[in-house]
Amino acid sequence: MKKLSLAAAVAAALVAGHAHAAAYIVQARGANFDAKLERKVESLGAKVVARYPQIGVAIVEADTRFDARATALPEVQSATRDRTLQFDVPEAVPAGRVTAMAEPPNSGDDDFLYDLQWGFDAMNVQAAWAKGFRGAGARVAVLDSGLDCTHPDLAPNNLAALNASFVPGETACEVQPYPAFNHGTHVAGTIAAADNGIGVIGVAPESKFFAVKVLSAYTGSGSFAGILEGIMYAVEKDADVINMSLGVRGGLPVGRDTRELVGAVQRAVLHAKRENTIVIAAAGNDGTDYDTATAPDGGRLMAFPAGVTGVVAIAANAPLGWALNPAAADLDRSASYTNYGRRLIDLSAPGGDSEYLGNEACNVAGYGLPCWLFDMVVSTSTGGWSFSAGTSMAAPHAAGVAALVVGAAGGELHANRIENALRRGADDVGAPGFDPMHGHGRVDAGDSVDKVRTR
Repeated sequence: MKKLSLAAAVAAALVAGHAHAAAYIVQARGANFDAKLERKVESLGAKVVARYPQIGVAIVEADTRFDARATALPEVQSATRDRTLQFDVPEAVPAGRVTAMAEPPNSGDDDFLYDLQWGFDAMNVQAAWAKGFRGAGARVAVLDSGLDCTHPDLAPNNLAALNASFVPGETACEVQPYPAFNHGTHVAGTIAAADNGIGVIGVAPESKFFAVKVLSAYTGSGSFAGILEGIMYAVEKDADVINMSLGVRGGLPVGRDTRELVGAVQRAVLHAKRENTIVIAAAGNDGTDYDTATAPDGGRLMAFPAGVTGVVAIAANAPLGWALNPAAADLDRSASYTNYGRRLIDLSAPGGDSEYLGNEACNVAGYGLPCWLFDMVVSTSTGGWSFSAGTSMAAPHAAGVAALVVGAAGGELHANRIENALRRGADDVGAPGFDPMHGHGRVDAGDSVDKVRTR
């Protein structure tokens, strides 16, 4: 997961040449931000750059005193300055690049990294495939840091015309060149890499996906407004599943202004659910118990966006020394870093880990690499493939299973029924019943595609 830290700086998403100094998220008191209200807001010296009447929210550019004028309007609930989020790749989770092998893996599959994808065994993915469900008919939006759009594992299933960016100055396909690690590319491969004889295979290899850039590939910055706009765009483009492998490092302290920003995003999430789009997010990598966590000032601390009402939050599991004995490894061990708590976690999925202490070499499917590296998740990356670990890797595993569920239902399914199938199909791998590490259990693809066909 991209670990994010909240900065008080306003978002830099200002129109070039425009004299306004700040960006605001304005919420109407009702669920309608109509053209009449837009005219009133603009009469206060603001510029409405995006308006979502269906949720009563607009993105506005104005001077630094606009909020007081806007909230004087009886129709306006709040006018809150947007805030920038800054992410970085977890320092304790190194990544490595792998390249093509001359021989197929032990399974005989011609995707040469397939045998390293232990997460498929953990989630019983092959059982869903054997029943004929591989994600055909499902559409996934990957809200992240963009995409290596020319990657041979991703291009076949990428709906390139729908790729979009809500990061000023960057296109959806703009990523740093190898050896830089592109997070969005890794996430997309876990969900929907094509079964094409190259590299890895996605959980739902016949699903289609599009990239929605909400975080910069260079600076790691993004904003509440960008995330909100990304969700609304994904829904507009008929996504069945939204994956958000991002979150606030250390949790998000929720004060008055922050509560309004979170509330605006929540409006977008609940709108997505009404439009048959399930929203899945990474739980976070701080090892925090969100049943007891509080902010430094003693106030509320939340995981964002995983803790937003309506979001399905995914914790991470990982083996310890999988390469030493793949057949006997415990694939459902909670990852060392994953956030947890009954109030937060809905489900768990493979996220990988680097906790194995040995530095000896292991050989799996012809790859001689440090044993600890195989405990991580291998997927697509800029210019090739790489290992990474985090709840960022767990969320797309679950999103891929959600795509399999949608495909099993014929390509259209209410978000509540998708979530219900994931919950009913999950394996109870932790403490009996609903538990703080796995929620309803570890996602199981084979059982979930069956549950969607039964009430």
